[in-house]
Amino acid sequence: MRIPVDQLLAGVSRTLLEEVLPELTTRRARGRLYACVDVLRNLERRVEPARAPLEEEARSIEAALRAATARLIELGEGERAAALESAIAGWPEAPAEARVEQARDALSRAFEALAAAPSALGDAVRPLLGGHLAAQAIRDVSVLQATLLEEISRG
Repeated sequence: MRIPVDQLLAGVSRTLLEEVLPELTTRRARGRLYACVDVLRNLERRVEPARAPLEEEARSIEAALRAATARLIELGEGERAAALESAIAGWPEAPAEARVEQARDALSRAFEALAAAPSALGDAVRPLLGGHLAAQAIRDVSVLQATLLEEISRG
């Protein structure tokens, strides 16, 4: 599950004000906290999702669906292959957010269709789609920064 950045920043601001602020006793510390919250609130309205990761995800889903389409054709499942092709053709070119949303939906529907298909067919095609999920998990983790929890635990 992905939380939109604006909601994430709003949650951090709310936590700082509701849980951290009451614990601060000096005016100086409280002033710094208010400054941080002000910056976060201004960022909420200015931040937009980075396009490159979204475009890369959409390309990866498209490649997985096209590989699944080719496999379905090899297996004589032209109708199922055509359904995947038409889903890809219906994706908007821009904005990236809309394209990746449609791509994720198509991938989800492809997995659902394979779940309802004969098990041999699902077993033959599912790994092609799963390859995208594995690669996407690595892409998602690679952009994370190390947290400050170790520093916080030191006091």
